[in-house]
Amino acid sequence: MGSGHQILTLAGLFLLSILFLTVNNHNSERATSLYTNGSVIDANGVAQSIIDEIQCKAFDENTIIKPVWSLDSLTSVNALGPESGETLHTQFDDIDDYDNYSTTITVGNYGDFNIHTSINYITNMNPNLKSNTQTYSKLIEVKVTNFSYPDTLKYYHVISY
Repeated sequence: MGSGHQILTLAGLFLLSILFLTVNNHNSERATSLYTNGSVIDANGVAQSIIDEIQCKAFDENTIIKPVWSLDSLTSVNALGPESGETLHTQFDDIDDYDNYSTTITVGNYGDFNIHTSINYITNMNPNLKSNTQTYSKLIEVKVTNFSYPDTLKYYHVISY
């Protein structure tokens, strides 16, 4: 075998090595993408289950037994959150009890999903603007984090009375 054949053999091995590295890199990126997508799908399910749980509660502590006709009768902005004695989420009886609620849910292969909720009154004309006074609309914000994606996923839901 002459030096020309050796150079062609080395060039072939070099190209074959590049091909293997490219295929391996592509498979690794694909696996990472599939894992991240799966965890985002599970995060959606976890967030939706929390939103569904919150939606089943009364709009306000003062609307549990009877209707409220005046905004002043609703819980003040500064008093949002669980009432005295409501230490577990199973004891929450109205939407704003979930303000600053945090929990961790473990789901299958994707590990722990850290969930944080906040509840705010919002203005009627602009649901993106939090209100400093009581209104007939509350915004539920659910934030979900997981080790498999770098950012916090945020979910929003508006409930009106």
